[in-house]
Amino acid sequence: MLYCSRCGQALPPGWRFCPECQPDPVPGNTRREAHLYLLLGNFSFAHQRPQLAALFYHAALEVDPANWEACFNLGCQAWQQGDVDRALAFWEASLKLNPDNYLAHFNLGTYFLYNRNLSAARYHLTRVRRIKPGYLAGRINLATVYLLLGLFEASRREYAFVLERDPDHKGARRGLALVNKVAVARR
Repeated sequence: MLYCSRCGQALPPGWRFCPECQPDPVPGNTRREAHLYLLLGNFSFAHQRPQLAALFYHAALEVDPANWEACFNLGCQAWQQGDVDRALAFWEASLKLNPDNYLAHFNLGTYFLYNRNLSAARYHLTRVRRIKPGYLAGRINLATVYLLLGLFEASRREYAFVLERDPDHKGARRGLALVNKVAVARR
């Protein structure tokens, strides 16, 4: 049997304080509270409750406006709901708070790649490569950007890197074949 560490009343398993003796909130401990909201949001999102997840992510931002993870997650959620402008705004806000968020760079780079803004795509995807060199999806997209820019050797290197790590990667195989085909046609 467990007992409250303040009043000595018997408690259910896992409880440390009885409901009447809850500890006073510690002032200035916003990161911990924001992290709790973030975990609750992730749990809600994983259990198909996107509206509840959004409420928890917004609560995390209210408590800690510098919470880049909540910004990133709200961007992903906006993207899934089809609100592209809001998603881009949240991902950019996430990058302002944490410039080393490789997933936000990847998402922005992929968006720009598919919308043919190749200079912005190149910027974000090279940042992904610098931050997390082994992230193969980022390397594939960067190789595609290089191919579209006509940088065949750089594209070939990126595809080859992916194939070294994953010899059965179909996208890298197709991309490398396309690079070779285009390079031969240009000669």
